[in-house]
Amino acid sequence: MLNTATAGGAAVAADRLHRGLLALGVESCLWHKPTRSGVSNDAFAGQPLDLAVPRWRHPFVSLATKVRDRRALKDRPPGLELYTTPWRGTTTCFDKSQLKGDVLHLHWVNRWLDWQSFFQSLPEQHPVVWTLHDMNPITGGCHHADLCDGFQSGCGNCPQLSVRQRGMTDISSQGFELKHRAYRRKNLHIVTPSRWLENQARRSLLTVDATVQTIYNGLDLKQFSPGDRGSARRELGIPEDSTVVAFGAASLGNRRKGAQEFYEAISSLPGSSKVVCLGFGDPAQMPSNSGSVDFRSTGFLRTPEELVRVYSASDFFVMPSLGENMPQTVVEAMACGIPTVAFSVGGIPEIVRPGETGLLAALQDCSELARHIQWMIDHPAERLEMGLRSRMLVCDEFDLDRQTGKYLRLYEQASQAAWFSASPEMLRSA
Repeated sequence: MLNTATAGGAAVAADRLHRGLLALGVESCLWHKPTRSGVSNDAFAGQPLDLAVPRWRHPFVSLATKVRDRRALKDRPPGLELYTTPWRGTTTCFDKSQLKGDVLHLHWVNRWLDWQSFFQSLPEQHPVVWTLHDMNPITGGCHHADLCDGFQSGCGNCPQLSVRQRGMTDISSQGFELKHRAYRRKNLHIVTPSRWLENQARRSLLTVDATVQTIYNGLDLKQFSPGDRGSARRELGIPEDSTVVAFGAASLGNRRKGAQEFYEAISSLPGSSKVVCLGFGDPAQMPSNSGSVDFRSTGFLRTPEELVRVYSASDFFVMPSLGENMPQTVVEAMACGIPTVAFSVGGIPEIVRPGETGLLAALQDCSELARHIQWMIDHPAERLEMGLRSRMLVCDEFDLDRQTGKYLRLYEQASQAAWFSASPEMLRSA
């Protein structure tokens, strides 16, 4: 398995699957891009893998690529997030001797792999499973297409580029065509962590020759389980009689995470509400106390134990994201027995079911979000029942053993597809 980083949602998902496979006796290797500092996340079970061909072989390619990307991505419309092109300026090749008869499983590999050279280095029809953590592998460059459907027809005139950089053959169209060539004649199997993203993937021209299916990200339900609320609150210094609202993300400064909408909604609560907002993530991006709302920050949480403590101390979780695939924080919170209030977007409605496991507001409707938050505050008995149903749903759909079993079946299918599609040369070498 390959994943660029050692932290973030994709890294967590890859790490959990890797550990789940090992627990079942499956030989699994997890690799990540080497960091310049050499410092890695100790909680991540993977090892660094350098795929780059030495720069002295093409000293000017990297600079030319960086200049082109910088020019094309200049003056993008405000409020947008990551936009990644499929060329790296550095050739990245996978050592065929390391593949043996194994399945190659990709996760979030942007800013590490050069699409063209990497896929060219793979033997034709070698089984490749790719878990999508956003839309980038099926678009020309964006990670969330929002309302754009250009990825269905080849991109071009990308609304996430400045007006001056748009055109039928702009950087999104070029990126799409390069990916199309890279995927051609590959034994590619796309996995999405939500049915919403599966539907998006099936609509892309880039997946015409690939299989596409949903496998929810697995979770260790013994590790993520309801804890003692009183003990968790004492450890965090939170009053026993408060209503605790949990929220957080790796980067609250990311516009898509909806921090502005959450702060607007929570700040509109009446003064009589005794609420503690318990946030995790970058402390610098947390708001200061406002009115009756007591904002507290835990900072970055690195371990499951730290996350479980926050969820256990909380009465419910708020996910105000404006665009999501299948947020692991919601799944973790539900596993710990608390319901969720969120905007109805992406894969969230698949698990946050109004009146059963939480409440949903129309996208960006801060007034409705505030009403749902207030309802949760005012209805502790119903909130508790929703938390119990949340735990039951996660146990049914997100159990780690269930996930690894589905991946094992997919690995077998991908390997069989490679065998039946093998060329005479491949069969002779086998």
